[in-house]
Amino acid sequence: MATQVCGQCGAQLIPGARFCRVCGAKTNPSSSRSSKRPRSRRRSQAPRRRILTPFTLVAAGSLLLLAVGLLFLLDQERPAPAASTLPDTHDEEGIPYPEVPRIPLAEAKARFDSGTAIFVDVRTQGEYETAHIPNAISLPLADLEVRYQELPRDAEIITYCT
Repeated sequence: MATQVCGQCGAQLIPGARFCRVCGAKTNPSSSRSSKRPRSRRRSQAPRRRILTPFTLVAAGSLLLLAVGLLFLLDQERPAPAASTLPDTHDEEGIPYPEVPRIPLAEAKARFDSGTAIFVDVRTQGEYETAHIPNAISLPLADLEVRYQELPRDAEIITYCT
């Protein structure tokens, strides 16, 4: 007995079946071919093409834009920090000249107790963390030129470094 194959896909049919179990095509005993070996499914199908989906295109475009943006940011030169414009006026001991008014310790203590002055610690952050006046603001001398705007303009400010 010869093997029956599907006329649409070439798969081997089960004897007496009314539909192909591979492609679902209706079988017709009079039109189905008899063959000793079934046709290969590969020959009957057209080769599959890869289709670029909108998602693939959007993802590729996003990655490309991200890469270009990163290259642009990394390629920009960073401006050098501005040189200090504050005059360096101090004597041999490092004490500023008289244009910085000084107050006695007792007066500073009285202003601290009354809360009329803001105390600013101009030492390094590590020195500030070791010990500082309660409620004093840490503003290291190296950052003073950049951050002095953080201090209120209408308050009396007392700086200390020891």
